[in-house]
Amino acid sequence: MVADPKKPQQWDVWRELDDLRQRYKELAPMFARIGVAPDFVQMANNLRLDLQRRPPAAPLNTGERDQDAQLQEEYKRNFASHYEEIFFKVESFLRMPWPPETQFLVPGILDEVEQLRRALVRTPLVSPPLEKLDALIDEYVHLDRMDQRLDRLAIETRREQLTEVLGFPLVVRRQLAHPEWELLPPLASEAYRELLNNKIGNYREADWLQSKLYDKWYVALEFDAIWARLKRDANDRERIISQLKLNWPKLGNWAPEFPHADLVWYLLIVLVCVIALFAEWWWTAGGLLIWLQLSVIIEKHHAALVNKRRQALLLECGRFKRIRDQISSGKFDASQILRQLKQFNFRHYVSEQGLQLLQVMSMHGI
Repeated sequence: MVADPKKPQQWDVWRELDDLRQRYKELAPMFARIGVAPDFVQMANNLRLDLQRRPPAAPLNTGERDQDAQLQEEYKRNFASHYEEIFFKVESFLRMPWPPETQFLVPGILDEVEQLRRALVRTPLVSPPLEKLDALIDEYVHLDRMDQRLDRLAIETRREQLTEVLGFPLVVRRQLAHPEWELLPPLASEAYRELLNNKIGNYREADWLQSKLYDKWYVALEFDAIWARLKRDANDRERIISQLKLNWPKLGNWAPEFPHADLVWYLLIVLVCVIALFAEWWWTAGGLLIWLQLSVIIEKHHAALVNKRRQALLLECGRFKRIRDQISSGKFDASQILRQLKQFNFRHYVSEQGLQLLQVMSMHGI
């Protein structure tokens, strides 16, 4: 059976995260902390090749004492420099980002480097044995070759956190591209608002995962959700009526799930009014006629209020779209966005975590 490519099981968020790692160098240290760093491994391979390089060869005697002495001194310097360069590369290599759980190997590697340095001081022109240093570097790079002292559960937990926090914007993008997958609640729903608020909170708590790139991406998600809610509010008549609390007594207020409830309600009142006229129940007929006239007046007033509110929401949508476009471009000033939110009274639309993220970005001058 051929798998359906439209199913969400066919999409791997980790593959897209790895693509991001390759495109954005600022994400490389985050991935290195979970042991995913091809550049780091390549550096280790190059370093191990350096360990196998032979030192400079001794110069041939020319027969001239001064020239031979000068060549010998230069040989000693080049010999010492050859190994010192390797040791410097090893120390720099150990400062590169890598899972902190591997740090138990670092003191042993540094001790081995110091021992090799001392050996060169004792015997300046004798190549020290580098096999142990090579083996230690190989173990440091390959997590699967480490002993039981490596906390593999901590690395896996960190990997899951990275996938959840950095992968969420990718999940949202995938959901927008494939709505039929139903990976997330609708962007305008309260369920999504709460989910996004929690995700931004998780992102802000994970200091090691924070970057300017994801600051902007999470703010963009927040403003996309606000934009979706604004459009929903502007086009949902029933929602506008409920917000305005227009509660003139009618059947639709008591049975909102009943289709055409208001039409049935007014037809019943008209029918009772006609019966009252034929039965000469003048007071009842008069009361019903007044009720119907008031209903017409109030319904027109309500319709005008709803239309006025809808126009106001559409105007807010137009204003907010300009702000959202700035966010979507990735080139915006957080302080300016906060001022615009306050100026146009959009601030109450922003979630608590989204607002705090904007404020932190504003403090950092992003």
